[in-house]
Parts: sequence; C-alpha cells; structure tokens
Amino acid sequence: MSDAAHRRRARGFTLLEVVLAMTALALVAGICYAAFHLGVRAVERGEIAVVTAQRLRVASDTIIRQVKSTVPYAARNKDADVFPYFVGTATSMTFITAAGLTGGGGLTRVVYQVANDPTRLNLSESPFFSPDALGTEPPDNPGQQSAILLDGFRNLKFEYMMNDGVDTEWRPEWNGHDEESLPAAVRITVEGMAGLEVPVWGQEIPIMVALYGDNLGEVDEDDLAEQADELANSNDPNNPDPDEQDQDEEPDPDPPDPDD
Repeated sequence: MSDAAHRRRARGFTLLEVVLAMTALALVAGICYAAFHLGVRAVERGEIAVVTAQRLRVASDTIIRQVKSTVPYAARNKDADVFPYFVGTATSMTFITAAGLTGGGGLTRVVYQVANDPTRLNLSESPFFSPDALGTEPPDNPGQQSAILLDGFRNLKFEYMMNDGVDTEWRPEWNGHDEESLPAAVRITVEGMAGLEVPVWGQEIPIMVALYGDNLGEVDEDDLAEQADELANSNDPNNPDPDEQDQDEEPDPDPPDPDD
C-alpha cells in the first residue's frame, strides 16, 4: 500500500461523510417514528369506534324496545278531556311503555330528555302514575329513577310520524291531546358522535300499536274505565292473580269415583 493511500485511511471520515450519514439516520428514524405513530393512532381510533358502537347499540336497543312497546294509555286533563298520553318535542319525549327497565318491567312512564353542558341523553322512569296525574303534570317532569343513556354527541333530535292512513309526514313535535292518537313511528338522529364512521346516525322506530293496530292508538272513556278497573284489581288483596291462584290450588290426589 502506498504512503498516500495509508495517510487517507488514517484521517477517518470527512465532515461531508458524517453529515450524509447523520442525515440518512434521521430520515430512517423519522420514517419509523411516523409509521409507529400512525399505527398507535389507528389502534386508538379502532378502540374508540368499538366503544362508541357498543354504547350506541345499548342506547338504541333500549329506545327501540320501549318505543315499540308504547301503550295507548288514557290520560285526563282538568277539562275532563281523555287522550292518549304521548308528548314529544325535538329534544324530549314522554310516554307509557310496557317495557320498563326497572321493577321487573310492566307499564312505566318514561322520559327521554336531551341535556347540555355536557350534551347527553337522560332517561328516567316512574312506575307510579294515574290518568289525572298524566293529564295535569308537566310532561318533562322526571321520574323517580334516572340515568344517562348516551353522551359524547353534538346534537340529538326526535321526530314523529303522522300517518292518517293516506299520507305520512314527519313532525318535530307531537301532543297526544291535540292529535288524539299516537305517532306511527319515532325517528332519532344523532350528529357529531366521536368514533362513528358516519357524521349522522339515524333510526326509525315504529310504534306497533299505532302502526299496525285498528285505531291508531286512540282512546276514549271506556279505556279510562278499563284502566281504573285494572288498577283496582291489582291493588285489591282479596282478588289474587288467577295464575297465582291456579298454582296455589293443588289437584285432589284421590278424585271420587263416578260409579260411587
């Protein structure tokens, strides 16, 4: 090896070589970090989407079950007007359902109401009500038990379908006293919920008794009297449930012979 070549090898790397090596290393490190960051963000978005989908499914299942099971319960106001109890606005609705969440189910007055700061959908239930109380008390009066059904959205609204057998129309409000019937369906729209792939989520829920019944959920004085009789029978300790009475009665183990 010549002396000139040996001297060049002994000097080491030049400044340009070091700069080029450091630049290449920084580029490789930046690419790896960006790929790692994108992977972490994708996992986080996936987890948020799964949690959001689960929360929305639980909330929608509850609303669907209770709205479908709406009962045309007769209410009576101070003027003695009898009407089906259902009051709805764009941000709240209250009605009687046969699918209560508390107390083992049964007829329950439910109130759905959108609240702010933070935006959330509250659900409250009350199994204690009467036709006169329903017709005179404020419809948005919360029940005895309440819970947050859904949160994390920007806007939520309700709409109500009018179906007179000829035409259908979605309305922002519904009053059972003015309409003298139940809506045929309820539509719920949720906007700006973090984690959803779509900006707007919606669900149309039919009210079975109004959409497929004979009288569109209308009520009269006879329904009011029938409700009073049912309430009296349920509160009468001397009038047990026929099913329970049948279970309590044991069959005679030795029935008499017809020939005796």
